[in-house]
Amino acid sequence: MKRTAALTGTLALLLSTLAGCGANYDGNGSPKARSGVATVQDEITEVAWGPCDLGGLYGEAELTPDQAAWAEALECGSINVPIDYEDTAGDRVAIAMIRHPASDDTATADRIGSLLVNPGGPGGSGIELAQYPFLPSEVTAAFDIVGFDPRGVGASRNLTCGSDSDFDAAVTDVAADDPSAITDAQSTALEDGAATFSEGCTEEVAANFLANMGTANVARDMEVMRTALGDDRLTYLGYSYGTYIGQMYLHLYPDHVRAMVLDGVMRTSGSVLDLAEGQATGFETAWNAFVDHCLSVTDCPFTAADAADAELEAILTGAEAALADTLTVGDMLDMIAQSLYSEAKWPALETILDAVADGDVSEFAEQLEALADPEGASRFQPRRPPPSPLPQRDTEANFYGVQCVDRDNPGDFDAYQDAAETAYGNSNLFGANIAWSYLPCATWSASEPGPKSVSGSGAPEVVLIGNVGDPATPYAWAESVSQELHHDVLVTYEGGGHTAYALGHTCIDTPVTAYLVDLTVPETGLKCPQELD
Repeated sequence: MKRTAALTGTLALLLSTLAGCGANYDGNGSPKARSGVATVQDEITEVAWGPCDLGGLYGEAELTPDQAAWAEALECGSINVPIDYEDTAGDRVAIAMIRHPASDDTATADRIGSLLVNPGGPGGSGIELAQYPFLPSEVTAAFDIVGFDPRGVGASRNLTCGSDSDFDAAVTDVAADDPSAITDAQSTALEDGAATFSEGCTEEVAANFLANMGTANVARDMEVMRTALGDDRLTYLGYSYGTYIGQMYLHLYPDHVRAMVLDGVMRTSGSVLDLAEGQATGFETAWNAFVDHCLSVTDCPFTAADAADAELEAILTGAEAALADTLTVGDMLDMIAQSLYSEAKWPALETILDAVADGDVSEFAEQLEALADPEGASRFQPRRPPPSPLPQRDTEANFYGVQCVDRDNPGDFDAYQDAAETAYGNSNLFGANIAWSYLPCATWSASEPGPKSVSGSGAPEVVLIGNVGDPATPYAWAESVSQELHHDVLVTYEGGGHTAYALGHTCIDTPVTAYLVDLTVPETGLKCPQELD
């Protein structure tokens, strides 16, 4: 088996330059970086808020009256923070921020402070999340809702680099195949495509910036935001990868937390390959739950649970031929995986698959693409699902810019093939694609792995939310993090989809809202039943 592609001389030189990055990380963060944060906090004492460019934010989008009123109240600003907190005199990056002031203007005494929100990713825009109303009115009355684009994302110097076309084609070619049976030519295409992409990032982006995109620095940025916003303690809501940001903040600044909700919990331990194997299991759990629901309704293309995988593959193979290869089976499986992010999309997915099973492919590609698109989520649920915490090869260079830096990942191809085989065993429909997609991390040039676990010692009780059928952040991760934290309550949604708060589940929304506003901690062991028509 071919080993990892040889690094170019340029990359080798950069690797030697970056080899010491993170060397001073002592489990609680570099003391010099902590001092740097304090220096920056003394310098940045407020955010200069001003009008937002609503045309730039919304484009041609048609807003409802409630959305339009929300948009009119928005304010935009930024803070300029060091790329490297150990070098506060060095280059800086502007962290873009957006704020919706607390809506209870007639009772300013009831305003609690700011609620920082992050939608996940890595690569998700907090500005996009906060530019639409999605939280209960009790929360928006009590808090300024503040979204931000983390460093390397969106308006905060978005990371776009390298050519991903060869890698994307290589993964698509093997996405639905048994990894143990791929050819040498396919292995070479995967390995070379991944190395070309990661090396391209290193060559095109300032080495210092690429080395400092990790979550530890995002948490430090959030600490600077906290004081610039005038909050004595942080109130934070993080979805998906946003829960990793929250855990890192708990690790570095536990005594600066007022309240924290972590929904769709990411684990801090393990390499990206450990994530892939867990996520494969999560998608298999979600798929099986979808199949069970499908078999309970009238129009379902499957005959039995144990036949569904083979029947789906036959449906998609037929669709691929009928569509003249404009969509591959791998493409369609990826879109089905995206559709599993929301239980509210299940009935539409059942209808689409049933139609194509009956031979009607006239609108199949268009309908499946629309269903998988997060932009269309408002048709199904009150807020968009979080960005996928999975590699999106065609758009998400900033995903790799964080995920590859945050974890101690293997550098040889064989490890990724082994993980792909394990993930394929966990889910033959979705597992291999997930594992192969992490391959650029094998040759990523910078690393500052975070803590293997977070205790949050010194913080008040935080609230974790886990969905039993979450495809992307398996429930087992929420359980594991709950065992590691010293003070937490795990709230369980006994259904599927990715994340649960602010989706209209009263059993979830009521106690979590009370916690954010009044600091009333939900009851221990709270389990909320699935709500699905």
